[in-house]
Amino acid sequence: MNSLILISLTINEVLEALSFTITYADCFMLVCIFMLFIFINKNSAISKNNMPEVLV
Repeated sequence: MNSLILISLTINEVLEALSFTITYADCFMLVCIFMLFIFINKNSAISKNNMPEVLV
């Protein structure tokens, strides 16, 4: 979770350096996109293994 926030802040700083205005809503949207991406990857990994140990 902390790495997601750091990544979004890094993207925020890069875009600000490029003279774009980024709001907190945009940062929140980036964090949500990263969380959804990780959630989808975890679900696909669980469905690929199909082992009960993974679900516990």
